[in-house]
Amino acid sequence: MQRPLALLLAWTSLMPVLTAEEVVTLDGRTFREATVRRLDEDRLELQHSGGRTNLFFFEMPEPLRRRLGFDTESALKRLTLENSRLRGTPLLPSATASPTSDSATTQAKPMTAPQLLAAAKPVFEALQNARWSGLVPPAPASQLPPVTTAQDISVWELVNHYRSDPPAANARYQKRSFRITGVVERMERGIVSRNVRVFLETPDPAVRPVCEWRIDDKIPAFHTRRDGRTLIAENNRSKWQLLGAGQTVTFEVRCAGMEDGLVELKQARLQP
Repeated sequence: MQRPLALLLAWTSLMPVLTAEEVVTLDGRTFREATVRRLDEDRLELQHSGGRTNLFFFEMPEPLRRRLGFDTESALKRLTLENSRLRGTPLLPSATASPTSDSATTQAKPMTAPQLLAAAKPVFEALQNARWSGLVPPAPASQLPPVTTAQDISVWELVNHYRSDPPAANARYQKRSFRITGVVERMERGIVSRNVRVFLETPDPAVRPVCEWRIDDKIPAFHTRRDGRTLIAENNRSKWQLLGAGQTVTFEVRCAGMEDGLVELKQARLQP
């Protein structure tokens, strides 16, 4: 096990980063001035004009996958076994199944983009859920001092404190400023104000951190797309992405406590 892993790490470390370009995912997200770096067997990292985003290879167009040396068919077969182990359900559509003995000459049809996304979606969900598994619960909020302005807090820590002991969590976080790092799940734009509510991915759907972020006045117009998964800014010359689902972000926030399962993080300022 150690030798293959070492070879993979050596291969990824020596692999060149693709030069800056515009990358459009299969579900329509656009990343401008993006450089691409392979992270491991299934993921890549985009450094782009809007920040940094980790994506699965299955979300990339086939030409880019080929340029990065990603074998789609082999990966689907491997992830089928992994998905079955994690979820106990099949992954691949029937079109990609191996030919039976009475139809040995039948060739599997190439998968279309919608089929590829539908096939990979259960794996995305399983891997996202697996990200939270195995993490050690933080020390109880009642045993910790109040946070400070420069302190970095993870979504894992914040959510665990609020779901286990809300009064102690309020004593630690409420009316205090700190930095929180998490992954964007979706966004909602205010009807009149320039505020955007950024929901972060959470290990517990009953406790959801939401950052209230005011868009800079220098940006003339902005709106969400894809059911809030992309935040687009525009002027009279161009459009560009401000934020997207799956992007890792750090906000400086001031906590207003939890109400109806939402941990309200006000005055959010996006950190570089």
